Amino acid sequence: MKANSLKILSAVVTGLFVLGTSLYAQGGRDAVDSRTTHPVMTASAITKADAEKKYPPSGGHYPPGTRSPHDPSGVVTSPYPPYQQYDCSKVAHGGLVLDVRAKHVFVYP
Repeated sequence: MKANSLKILSAVVTGLFVLGTSLYAQGGRDAVDSRTTHPVMTASAITKADAEKKYPPSGGHYPPGTRSPHDPSGVVTSPYPPYQQYDCSKVAHGGLVLDVRAKHVFVYP
């Protein structure tokens, strides 16, 4: 009796494991990327002089934001947590953008 119960239990656990991992790999609800859950905010450009005075760069330079080929043109993700997305369509390429949530500056690529 115990041997049959153990076989059934192990088959159920293995089946749930396989089902769960395959759903996760296909992008199920648990596979949501936390970097894309914030609404897109309008970017606020900042001059280099203001950025260096108020938000000095660590390491001598500001990191670039990241663009996704699936996002509309001008939408850039901040390199700082919580990885807020900004609409930088009115900012010149290579310009500095202030991440208002993280209080850091990054470069619009």
